[in-house]
Amino acid sequence: MNKQVRQLELLLELMNEREQIEENIKALPVGYISVKQISGHTYYYRQWREGKQIISAYVPEAFLNATRRKIAARKEQEALLRAVKADLKKAMRKVSKERPLSKAEVEKLLAEERAK
Repeated sequence: MNKQVRQLELLLELMNEREQIEENIKALPVGYISVKQISGHTYYYRQWREGKQIISAYVPEAFLNATRRKIAARKEQEALLRAVKADLKKAMRKVSKERPLSKAEVEKLLAEERAK
Protein backbone atom coordinates (compact mmCIF):
# COMPACT_ATOMS: atom_id res chain seq x y z
CA MET A 1 0.00 0.00 0.00
CA ASN A 2 1.52 3.30 -1.00
CA LYS A 3 1.75 6.50 0.99
CA GLN A 4 -0.98 8.32 -0.95
CA VAL A 5 -3.52 5.55 -0.22
CA ARG A 6 -2.68 5.62 3.50
CA GLN A 7 -3.07 9.39 3.61
CA LEU A 8 -6.42 9.23 1.82
CA GLU A 9 -7.64 6.46 4.14
CA LEU A 10 -6.61 8.50 7.18
CA LEU A 11 -8.37 11.56 5.77
CA LEU A 12 -11.56 9.58 5.12
CA GLU A 13 -11.42 8.06 8.61
CA LEU A 14 -11.04 11.51 10.19
CA MET A 15 -13.98 12.83 8.14
CA ASN A 16 -16.15 9.93 9.33
CA GLU A 17 -15.03 10.49 12.92
CA ARG A 18 -15.86 14.19 12.68
CA GLU A 19 -19.36 13.40 11.39
CA GLN A 20 -19.94 10.90 14.22
CA ILE A 21 -18.78 13.35 16.89
CA GLU A 22 -20.99 16.09 15.45
CA GLU A 23 -23.99 13.72 15.62
CA ASN A 24 -23.13 12.89 19.25
CA ILE A 25 -22.92 16.58 20.11
CA LYS A 26 -26.34 17.30 18.58
CA ALA A 27 -27.91 14.70 20.89
CA LEU A 28 -26.46 16.23 24.08
CA PRO A 29 -27.69 19.32 25.95
CA VAL A 30 -25.77 22.57 25.80
CA GLY A 31 -25.12 24.91 28.71
CA TYR A 32 -24.39 24.60 32.41
CA ILE A 33 -26.25 23.99 35.66
CA SER A 34 -27.17 27.04 37.72
CA VAL A 35 -28.26 26.72 41.37
CA LYS A 36 -30.81 29.21 42.73
CA GLN A 37 -31.93 29.66 46.34
CA ILE A 38 -35.53 30.93 46.38
CA SER A 39 -37.48 31.23 49.64
CA GLY A 40 -35.22 28.71 51.35
CA HIS A 41 -35.58 26.12 48.56
CA THR A 42 -32.90 25.06 46.11
CA TYR A 43 -33.78 25.00 42.41
CA TYR A 44 -31.59 23.82 39.54
CA TYR A 45 -31.64 25.28 36.04
CA ARG A 46 -29.84 24.41 32.87
CA GLN A 47 -28.78 27.65 31.26
CA TRP A 48 -27.37 28.36 27.84
CA ARG A 49 -26.86 31.32 25.57
CA GLU A 50 -28.74 31.96 22.33
CA GLY A 51 -27.21 35.04 20.82
CA LYS A 52 -27.06 37.63 23.59
CA GLN A 53 -29.91 36.07 25.56
CA ILE A 54 -29.48 33.51 28.35
CA ILE A 55 -32.15 30.81 28.30
CA SER A 56 -33.03 28.84 31.46
CA ALA A 57 -34.82 25.52 31.80
CA TYR A 58 -35.78 24.05 35.17
CA VAL A 59 -34.13 20.71 35.97
CA PRO A 60 -35.95 18.54 38.52
CA GLU A 61 -33.61 17.22 41.20
CA ALA A 62 -34.31 13.65 40.03
CA PHE A 63 -32.74 14.47 36.64
CA LEU A 64 -29.92 16.66 37.95
CA ASN A 65 -27.10 14.08 37.89
CA ALA A 66 -28.08 12.75 34.47
CA THR A 67 -28.21 16.29 33.08
CA ARG A 68 -24.78 17.10 34.55
CA ARG A 69 -23.31 13.94 33.01
CA LYS A 70 -24.79 14.81 29.61
CA ILE A 71 -23.43 18.36 29.75
CA ALA A 72 -19.98 17.02 30.73
CA ALA A 73 -20.15 14.48 27.90
CA ARG A 74 -20.98 17.26 25.44
CA LYS A 75 -17.97 19.28 26.60
CA GLU A 76 -15.73 16.23 26.18
CA GLN A 77 -17.12 15.62 22.69
CA GLU A 78 -16.57 19.29 21.77
CA ALA A 79 -12.92 19.04 22.91
CA LEU A 80 -12.51 15.85 20.91
CA LEU A 81 -14.07 17.54 17.88
CA ARG A 82 -11.54 20.37 18.08
CA ALA A 83 -8.69 17.83 18.15
CA VAL A 84 -10.14 15.86 15.23
CA LYS A 85 -10.60 19.05 13.19
CA ALA A 86 -6.95 19.98 13.80
CA ASP A 87 -5.83 16.51 12.69
CA LEU A 88 -8.16 16.71 9.71
CA LYS A 89 -6.65 20.05 8.68
CA LYS A 90 -3.13 18.57 8.82
CA ALA A 91 -4.17 15.46 6.87
CA MET A 92 -5.96 17.59 4.28
CA ARG A 93 -2.81 19.63 3.65
CA LYS A 94 -0.86 16.44 2.94
CA VAL A 95 -3.40 15.30 0.35
CA SER A 96 -4.47 18.54 -1.32
CA LYS A 97 -2.35 21.66 -1.48
CA GLU A 98 -4.88 23.77 -3.43
CA ARG A 99 -8.17 23.47 -1.51
CA PRO A 100 -10.04 21.34 1.02
CA LEU A 101 -11.69 18.28 -0.49
CA SER A 102 -15.18 16.98 0.14
CA LYS A 103 -15.77 13.48 1.44
CA ALA A 104 -17.00 12.38 -2.00
CA GLU A 105 -13.83 13.71 -3.63
CA VAL A 106 -11.64 11.87 -1.11
CA GLU A 107 -13.55 8.63 -1.72
CA LYS A 108 -13.13 9.08 -5.50
CA LEU A 109 -9.39 9.72 -5.16
CA LEU A 110 -9.02 6.71 -2.87
CA ALA A 111 -10.81 4.47 -5.37
CA GLU A 112 -8.57 5.75 -8.16
CA GLU A 113 -5.39 5.17 -6.13
CA ARG A 114 -6.48 1.65 -5.21
CA ALA A 115 -7.23 0.87 -8.87
CA LYS A 116 -3.65 1.73 -9.90
